[in-house]
Amino acid sequence: MSARTSAQQVAAQHAFVGLLAQPMITPATNRELFRLVVRHQQPLSEAARRLGYRIQRVGQAARLIRVPVGETANVPPRPSDAPSRRLLALMCLIAACCEEVSGTVTLQRLSDMVRDVCAAPGVQVSPYDPDIKSERRQLRDAAALLARWGVLNRRTSDEKMLEEWTEDGSGPGAGYEVDRDALLLMTSPDVLAAALQPEPADADATRTIRLLRALVETPAVLYADLDPSDADTLRRHRSRYAGYLAQMTGGAIEARQEGILLVLYDGDGRPPTVADWPRAKAADWVALLAADQAGRDGLRHDDGTVHLTRVLVNELIDDLIRSRGAYMNDRQKADPQVVLDDAQRVLTELGLLRVTGDGGWVLLPPAARYRDPDVLYPETTSRTSSAADLTVVEIA
Repeated sequence: MSARTSAQQVAAQHAFVGLLAQPMITPATNRELFRLVVRHQQPLSEAARRLGYRIQRVGQAARLIRVPVGETANVPPRPSDAPSRRLLALMCLIAACCEEVSGTVTLQRLSDMVRDVCAAPGVQVSPYDPDIKSERRQLRDAAALLARWGVLNRRTSDEKMLEEWTEDGSGPGAGYEVDRDALLLMTSPDVLAAALQPEPADADATRTIRLLRALVETPAVLYADLDPSDADTLRRHRSRYAGYLAQMTGGAIEARQEGILLVLYDGDGRPPTVADWPRAKAADWVALLAADQAGRDGLRHDDGTVHLTRVLVNELIDDLIRSRGAYMNDRQKADPQVVLDDAQRVLTELGLLRVTGDGGWVLLPPAARYRDPDVLYPETTSRTSSAADLTVVEIA
């Protein structure tokens, strides 16, 4: 392979990973990524086809479309900042109103249009009242989501105007330009039809696609979570799957006894589809401590999971407050429930923990990659960091 071809392949891999992290792009949202997608559209389309996706481009907008495979779907952990159903509904209403907009439009005008659409006969959406501050805040956030995806391009930079409209209901709010190419991709009838009425698929024919998607779309694939036939296939063919994923993404497979995970990096060596954790935040700190201690105190099973009863969880939290309370914030020191809630929320979002119906914990195998950092005293100048156990099983 020539150096030029190799460089082109790496660029195509970076573009594909970028689309995985940001499925719809325009020059306004990510100029460099859009340039890479346009330049390497053929290899990107081939990679997408292997995963059962497709890449669609309309003018100056491109989208990676995750075409449903039968009635199955991978559901990664839901982040705390994920949009609510109401916010998504308002976003869809704004997008529908944008169909009637040519040129620029103000947030106040979009608000009036959304109010009128909700009041139309036969519309089964909760009414939108622009006289209520909380409703205006949600509409502002919905417009910001559309701007992040490229459907709206904000043309005004005066934050005071936006704040006056949001808080007091006065003024135009903000000015936007509608990107009709991105709007068409977002509201594509073909995509909506495929999502609402997926075509039946043969299980054997789609098994490879389903397993590859699970590796790409979720933090880790655990054999215990799979259908036995899928788990057996993944074990026997993990080398082949690793080759597919390396070719498409440039990522590396970490294979362990309990399952497999895919580590992806962008052109700057950062993992764009992986949560930034642990950060210098109190909730992240107690979550890291709790995960390490739970791995030591709980009952370990053959599938790599570690179980703790609710009683053990409460004892673990109390022990952390006693031994590490000096490094916690005031709310955590004063209330064990705050420590528990912080640890559970962060670890669940990361896909490292499942909370049982009775309040017990099931610590998942990927949590073993993280270790409790040594506590450094204030006079120490070194930075505190977590040490990850990165032992990799060689793929034969």
